[in-house]
Amino acid sequence: MSKTNQKTAVYNAVKSVVSFEDNDVVQLTKDEKSTVVSILVAGFEADEIELKNPQTDLKKYCGGLLNNWLRKDTRMNGGSAYVTKNPGSRAGSGDAMIKNLKLLKQKEGLTTEEIAKIDSAIADRLAVIKPKVEKKVDLNEIPAELLASLGLEIE
Repeated sequence: MSKTNQKTAVYNAVKSVVSFEDNDVVQLTKDEKSTVVSILVAGFEADEIELKNPQTDLKKYCGGLLNNWLRKDTRMNGGSAYVTKNPGSRAGSGDAMIKNLKLLKQKEGLTTEEIAKIDSAIADRLAVIKPKVEKKVDLNEIPAELLASLGLEIE
């Protein structure tokens, strides 16, 4: 018997608790969330849902899983594609050098100068590995007078 993937398991669990049409925005009450989490936990414990890495707190994991798919699954978020709020904000979280520099920074007895050097090394490393995010400016949202004073014009 094949296991259900997590996205499908969350969708099915939510569908079993509340009635909605695909592409609706699904908002659950505290009790409904608790019920869905219980269904998911039972599915994981019965080995019916894929779980790549063992979890120490399945209830907490399922709460996060539910929130994740309520945001990302277009069948439950109003049909809109998920957009990361702060792209690149977690840059460095998986980088060994950043992790070790942060551990070094926690070492007892460091001077302010030494901490500043470590912070500088972290910033330098982040500049190397952080993805470049290009933000577009909508000139239509900026007052014409300000644009004119800057020598810019709306295209």
